[in-house]
Amino acid sequence: MAERSGLVVDIDRWVLLQSLALIRDQQAEQKALRLFVTQSPLTLATPGQSEWLKAEITASGAPGSSLVIELRLEDVAMHAATVRQFCESMVADGVQFCLSQFEAGSEAQSLVGQLPLGFVKLDRKYTAASLTPAVRAELQALIDNAHLRKLQVIGHGVEDAQTAATLWMSGIDFIQG
Repeated sequence: MAERSGLVVDIDRWVLLQSLALIRDQQAEQKALRLFVTQSPLTLATPGQSEWLKAEITASGAPGSSLVIELRLEDVAMHAATVRQFCESMVADGVQFCLSQFEAGSEAQSLVGQLPLGFVKLDRKYTAASLTPAVRAELQALIDNAHLRKLQVIGHGVEDAQTAATLWMSGIDFIQG
């Protein structure tokens, strides 16, 4: 809705400013904090967005490495070149990137090869309460391939111990409830 109404850039920038302020405040209290912040590809494509974010990171005094821009697979697939350009411009400032809704497929693997990612967040189908043997095998292959590329893998929406155990046994790096 924000994209359709033309408000997404303003909303995304406000979220980034709030995130940087929180990181700065926690840093002042000697507490490390890393925030994952979802951003629209329309915001990333806005002329001057990387310069704006670099200036805000500098002004806040927050380390860029405490900020992880989360990008939805579906969105990135439609705007791959624009997103890649933004990501590459921010890497030197320590900003990291996470591809969410990550699932098996050539499109996802292609994006992993194109973008300077640090994390992938699994699609919810991999954190369902009961996985078929085929989906478990797919999950294992996804995690193994991500680790070969030096990516950390996040399972989110984990609601029960059985799912958490399955993910841990598959080599997941982080679990998010």
